Amino acid sequence: MTAPAKEFVLRQIFKNISSLKEGEEQSSPVEEHFNVPWKTKVGRKDGHLTHFFYCEQPKTTEWSITVDWEVRLFSIGGKLYERKDTESTYKSNSNYTGWGFNFIKWEDMEKSYMVDGDIMIETHVKIKKMTGIERKKLRNFDESMSEFSDVVLIVEDEKFYISKLFLASQSSYFKSILMGKQEEIQKREVTLENCKSKDFQYFLELIYGESPIDDETIDGILGLAGIYDVPIAMRKCEEFLIRDSEKTLKEKLRLAKRYDLNKLKENCISKITTAADLRSVFSYDFSEMDPSVVGALLQKSIALLP
Repeated sequence: MTAPAKEFVLRQIFKNISSLKEGEEQSSPVEEHFNVPWKTKVGRKDGHLTHFFYCEQPKTTEWSITVDWEVRLFSIGGKLYERKDTESTYKSNSNYTGWGFNFIKWEDMEKSYMVDGDIMIETHVKIKKMTGIERKKLRNFDESMSEFSDVVLIVEDEKFYISKLFLASQSSYFKSILMGKQEEIQKREVTLENCKSKDFQYFLELIYGESPIDDETIDGILGLAGIYDVPIAMRKCEEFLIRDSEKTLKEKLRLAKRYDLNKLKENCISKITTAADLRSVFSYDFSEMDPSVVGALLQKSIALLP
């Protein structure tokens, strides 16, 4: 199972739109999705109904969010008017918190979509990239889980309360250090070195059945899945990279080589169909590339010759 896409819908009935004067706006309530507050606004300007989509994330830390979004206006009879806006980016260091446009002519909106002065609008959003946003934990491994655990793993001074048997069943590494007979590995607490607590949280969420994988978390999860030899985590990361990731082919081929992800490698090669595709993956040192990939790409380059 791959991680679900970061998608959501803001639905709003804007009341008494017919009473809006030129330059006036009406705002929706703020809704939180993926730990970020959002809202929409409609207004009347230059003979049009305007629509704006706002990110209300506080600018106290550095962050960036890139989205694709689509606006849909519905009539009472089911008639639909829609417009897409691709790849809008919101940043903590920008003065702009909203993006929008003249959505539909005011007279067309009044004639075909307004009902008793009201209109119904949906804003469909897909988050393509999100950095610097601290997301909520999908599962807790803190002291509240102590009655269900028999070992505590310490990562960067953070304690994770875990079932020794479950973790050992997923990982040959943890089986060797948690299920042996030596006195050292019978300790209640075990400290893990060279590991970030944030990455370890995502890693545990994944093997416990949650879906924390996205383009921001996958590098850390893959690294730990490789170190701790966890096949199920590797498989789920590979499936995400094949089906859902927005990473470039070059980035995916690097990961395929580093973690021996053969299905990902084959998938990337199959998607290279043009000279531009070839240039994009040949744009780094050949020594960094999988020799079998270099061979396959050279064959493709010959086939693409005029």
